Amino acid sequence: MFVLGNFIFSIAVILRIIINLEIFSIILVVVMSWLLPGGYSSFRIFFETLGSFVVKPLRKILPELRIGPVDLMPFIAILILIFLDQFLVTTLFDLAELMR
Repeated sequence: MFVLGNFIFSIAVILRIIINLEIFSIILVVVMSWLLPGGYSSFRIFFETLGSFVVKPLRKILPELRIGPVDLMPFIAILILIFLDQFLVTTLFDLAELMR
């Protein structure tokens, strides 16, 4: 049973890393859009692609979520990612601990 617990623990760690990387990339893209609004580089394209995994599906559900010129979709995406981290990943950690 401990093998399954270790497997679930590993899945939870990987999910936490992916969620944190998504949050970091969304914040980085937002900051770059404020500081360098028209500039494109391979660095920026990489992080925009990485951050779009959560933001793009949300844009299909809620197409226009703006207050003036400020797009609120990255904020909503970060809130959803934090919820997933606090609920799903923590639940997986607890489940893995019970199986050890």
